[in-house]
Amino acid sequence: MLNSNNEIVVKEDDLVEMILQGLDIHMVTMTETQTIDKYNHLCSLFLFDGQIDGDTPADTNDKYNYKNVENWYMPEEYKTLDIERFLLGKVGGKLTTEWVRCVEELDEFKKRGLYPLLRYMIYLVDFMRENGIVWGVGRGSSVASYVLYLIGVHKIDSIKYDLDYKEFFR
Repeated sequence: MLNSNNEIVVKEDDLVEMILQGLDIHMVTMTETQTIDKYNHLCSLFLFDGQIDGDTPADTNDKYNYKNVENWYMPEEYKTLDIERFLLGKVGGKLTTEWVRCVEELDEFKKRGLYPLLRYMIYLVDFMRENGIVWGVGRGSSVASYVLYLIGVHKIDSIKYDLDYKEFFR
């Protein structure tokens, strides 16, 4: 559905699906704003000025747009981290099941332009570990990703449980 500004209007779940499929979300507006409302409430509690208008196209807020990683807060060494070397170094030699799976998934992340997000996830997991912050074992389709397991986002070895990583990229 298009609104008066010729923007595609979608629900939050549809927006997530579009992002996971690697689609352009430049002119997308969300109809449901509960998540945005919660975010804005937290911003006001912590006196943070990064609030988002509920009827704003999804990637208008360039400060947090994944394409503008230079504006994300994370130390420089994470912004320039060689993702492939970092992750493949965790799985050992070539042609192991783990190595092949990691390469296949990295290809999918790369196709979708998500290497900056992986770098940020590495930073976030390191930050949480260093500061004693506890997070969950894993949830939803993310546990199908072996790469996210290697990073430490979740604790489910998707190879051990024969989970198809394509479930994560749907």
